[in-house]
Amino acid sequence: MTDHSHDDAQALWQSQPRGEAVISLEEIRERARHLERRVARRNLREYAAAPFVLAAYGLTLWAGPSGVVRIGAGLVMAATIFVLYQVRLRGAAAPLPADLALRSALEFHRSQLVRQRDLLRSVWSWALLPFVPGMLVMLIGASLARPEWIRLIVAYAISFAGLMIGLHLLNRRAAARIQHLLDRLSERL
Repeated sequence: MTDHSHDDAQALWQSQPRGEAVISLEEIRERARHLERRVARRNLREYAAAPFVLAAYGLTLWAGPSGVVRIGAGLVMAATIFVLYQVRLRGAAAPLPADLALRSALEFHRSQLVRQRDLLRSVWSWALLPFVPGMLVMLIGASLARPEWIRLIVAYAISFAGLMIGLHLLNRRAAARIQHLLDRLSERL
């Protein structure tokens, strides 16, 4: 006598769609290298932009139309240096040690993704907000020193606010992409 319930169960089991296989150690290593390269490029862009920001606001610090504008320029320069320090302190992605086993490598890679996601989510507080006091002081100083430039000053203020909002949104979107990677990584375990 044939056991049809066993055959039906086996057929049902075999017909189910296969999920993705558990992630391999080599795939984790490749993803970690990709993250490290991407973060290094991002940080390099920050480091490369800083001399231009420092030079432009250094010129304003040296030859600004008023003491208030020069103080604002100095605050922007200080903010630039602070952000560079934060990028150096918090922004680097550590390389995956070569001697880690799969579970340890996976945990390490996941912790690096979480670290970068959290850094991008908090960009407003450590990378954008530090520029606000200096820019406000500069704008107020410029409007007091050159009232005839008020339209240009307002346009500059609107552009600055737009830039800040745009950078915030870009970083939030990048953090969401990292969260998606974390979610996909969790699904494969």
